[in-house]
Formats: sequence, C-alpha cells, structure tokens
Amino acid sequence: MIDEGEGPTAFPLFFVLISATSKVAHIIDQLIWWACMLAEILLVVRSIPELFRRFPAFYCYLSCVLVSDLFAIPIYRNLPGFYGSFYWSSTMLTAILGYLVILEIYGRSLARFPGVARFIRVGLVGLLFLVAARAFVELFGGAANPLASSAALLERDLRTLQAILLGVFLGIVSFYHIPIGKNLRGIIVGYTLYVGVRVVELTAYTQSGKTVGIFVSKMEPVIYLICLGLWTLALWSQAPEPIVDTVPSIEQNYDLLLHQTRTQLSRAFAFLTRTVRP
Repeated sequence: MIDEGEGPTAFPLFFVLISATSKVAHIIDQLIWWACMLAEILLVVRSIPELFRRFPAFYCYLSCVLVSDLFAIPIYRNLPGFYGSFYWSSTMLTAILGYLVILEIYGRSLARFPGVARFIRVGLVGLLFLVAARAFVELFGGAANPLASSAALLERDLRTLQAILLGVFLGIVSFYHIPIGKNLRGIIVGYTLYVGVRVVELTAYTQSGKTVGIFVSKMEPVIYLICLGLWTLALWSQAPEPIVDTVPSIEQNYDLLLHQTRTQLSRAFAFLTRTVRP
C-alpha cells in the first residue's frame, strides 16, 4: 500500500526521469542529424571538380540525399500536406540513384575489361527496368496511397537487388584478384554497410513486425554517420588508380564463354536452316 505522501514525490520523479531521457534522446538524434548533414556538405563540396567527375553517380546520390535533408524539416513545418508526396518522391529518386551507384562501382572496377563491363552493364540496366516496371504498375494499380506504395516497393526491391549485386561483386573481385583504388574502395565499403542496414530495416518491417523495424530505424542514422565518416576518409583526396602488372583471367574467361556461345548459336542456326529447307 502506497502512503499518501509518496505519490507527490515518487511518481513525479519517475515522470521527470522519463521526460529527461526522452529529451536527451531527442537531442542526440538532432546532433546525429546535423552531423550527417555537415558531413554530406563537406563531401559534396570537397568532391568538386575532380572526384565528382570520377564518381558522378555516387555524388549525385549524395547530393540528392543532402537536398532532401535540407528541405525535409521546412516542408514538414510549413507544408505538412505536401510532406508525404515530397518524402516518397525523394525516396523513389534516391533508390534509383543508389542503384546507379552499383552500376558505377561495377563500371569503374571493370573498366580494364571492356567486354565484361559491357555485358554486366546491359544486365544491370535490364534488371533496373524490370524493378521500375513493377513499381510503375503499383503506382497505377489502384492502391490506397499509390505513391507511398510504389516508392516503398521500389526501394525494397532495389535495395535487396543492390545487396545481392554487391555480394556478387565482392565475390568477383576476390576470385579474380581485381585491384581496387582507395577512393572506390571507400565508396564500396561504406555503401555496402549502408545497403545492408537498409535491407535489414525494410525486411524487419515486412517480416519481423514494426517493433524490430523501429529499433533498426533508430540505429540507421548512426550507421549512416559511420558510412559518411568512411567516405570522408577515403575521398578526402584523389588517389591514383592501381597499376596492374598482370591481367586477371576474367576477360579471358569472358572471351572463351562468348566464343563458345557464338559457336553453339551458329550450330543451332545451321541445324534449323537444314531442317527448314525442303
């Protein structure tokens, strides 16, 4: 049984502690948010002009995230009715630009192997169109909130595809011992970490329930700040591309595969021609 005198002292103290904890958490969130924005500004400004020319997709992606961060709070406060459209439109745009970062990673890493790079580029662009087409159908499919639904679907599919493609890329680089320069290596490490967290967050919301998703979403800004720190260290100055003494066998394997494919297609075409002739 609680004494009457305990109520005014115990319970207010409890609520004061909860309120203080909430305020501290809010201040920490604000500090992380401002730190992320400052790091984004520093990275974009530092990239002009040499690094921006070398990695245009990555810096366009980063610039888009920065612009979204800068306008998010003013729009939320002054145009709350427009905020939903702004948020989901920027989410869709950054998802597509993030996929272009994957294209750039493959293209820059495999630039010395034009045949392989061309083959992979065509495949990646085809996958992008397939995923975008699915989101486009969702946009005009009669959903209650078509923009939010299609943007969430597009980001989930593209982030998952990015994670798979990054895993394949790391496997190719490790197997063929393809050298990666300091700048590109920093982009790859940071972006792999961020994509991994985003995939876990999106999967948690859809598979494990909102509780796990909320926890991961609270951790995402911290992970993103770590990624920005990695990018800042790796991209602070322009590093030369590594010099390759021996050519990895990936291009030779590709040429062999291409030759065998053409031979098989020629044989199949000749067989069909003999079969069709009277």
